Amino acid sequence: MDSTIKTILLIFLFVLVFYLLSVLSSILLPLVLAFLLAVMFQPLIALLKKIKVPSFLILPAVSIITLAFIFLILNIIYQTSTDMAAQKDYIAYRFQSKLEGFFNWIQSISGGAINTDFLYKQINEIPKSDWFSNTAGSVAKSISSFTGSFVMFAIYYIVLLSGMSGYKKYVRYVGGDKSSTLLETYEKVQKSVFSYMIIKTLLNLASGLMVTLICLAFGVKFAVFWGFIAFLVIYIPSFGSIIATVFPVLMAIIQFDSFNKILLFFLCIFVVLLINGSIIEPKVMGIRLRLNTVTVIFGLVFWGYLWGIPGMMLSVPLMVILKLVFEHFPTLSIVSRLMGYPEKEAEKVKV
Repeated sequence: MDSTIKTILLIFLFVLVFYLLSVLSSILLPLVLAFLLAVMFQPLIALLKKIKVPSFLILPAVSIITLAFIFLILNIIYQTSTDMAAQKDYIAYRFQSKLEGFFNWIQSISGGAINTDFLYKQINEIPKSDWFSNTAGSVAKSISSFTGSFVMFAIYYIVLLSGMSGYKKYVRYVGGDKSSTLLETYEKVQKSVFSYMIIKTLLNLASGLMVTLICLAFGVKFAVFWGFIAFLVIYIPSFGSIIATVFPVLMAIIQFDSFNKILLFFLCIFVVLLINGSIIEPKVMGIRLRLNTVTVIFGLVFWGYLWGIPGMMLSVPLMVILKLVFEHFPTLSIVSRLMGYPEKEAEKVKV
């Protein structure tokens, strides 16, 4: 009876926690991002301390480099958005021209049996000036909202970065008699998250660079921006590579008249992202995460529902953390097992 009551209370606790995660997303999302980033840099901080770099220099140096990189990313987004806004008339004209040609082609192959006038008029309204103005306003509002979140993120990041180096003493103080178990759990979480974030970031960086180079080679406008978009969205499991392909290909369709050139451009990007996502990444990642496909998809939907696109990008490390936490609750250990693979099967599986 006591076990049943504990299980029910534990379920209610998790429901309450997830509800708070949704309600307090504006506060918690910057904290989660700061934690994951701070975990990534812990080995670097440990290495700098090992080679006798003064401690008072390590934190400012790592913080400044990280925040400067994020500022560079924001600057790329801002500059590209400005360039796109300046060329909105050109993009709108090309979009309308390609759209008209596409619907004329449909009518020609159908012998006029398909009436595309209504659909053409509806889609043709998209690139009007009002749409660009409204979109620019939405982007400006989002950037303004993100500025406040970035300040919170920076504060969280600096505090976590400075405090994580002494985590062993703190965990022993908090855990008391159970400190060894808590310490083991935390180190598992830290190792898994660090491994995933570092490998995934390097692979995404390589993919983003390749997309940029392909765009430059074909003369596609805003090449750096499309590479940066690819770098970001490939963090989204399963669907990220598709999104990374769609945007630059759409730009190529708008910009170029040659079907062969557009097709070759699409194939180049598709092959690069396919090799990265289906061949290189599984071999490099191996089974270190041990999450089954159902868990990855569920995490994508669940965290996407709670936190939108940032939640989708963070879904895999968050599911890894949940799996490791569930392992230490006897009543929830079965959930942890459902999220992964049996040990013998895990040796054959590429995550």
